Amino acid sequence: MRGTHTTIIEAAEELVKRLSTVAEVSPGLIDPRAKSRSRSLKISRERGGWRLEVVANSSKQQFRLYKVSLDRLKEIVSESAFKSFRKTFPEE
Repeated sequence: MRGTHTTIIEAAEELVKRLSTVAEVSPGLIDPRAKSRSRSLKISRERGGWRLEVVANSSKQQFRLYKVSLDRLKEIVSESAFKSFRKTFPEE
């Protein structure tokens, strides 16, 4: 089995909690074998919403976000609580 769909990786807990106040958040599978030493957030367009990929501590998890604007997403992930993440946004 490649991952689980029952939890949220620790690095994403606070972010998902914050995003849940303004968007519908659907967690995806966890890949425990991600090869990264840094923490990163990547937002990309997806039909009907956004895909958020969180990588930290050798784990990766994708989330689907609905009913939220890109401007609002940028505002939230730019909060000081998430300053340790390298961020990638879609081209406008």
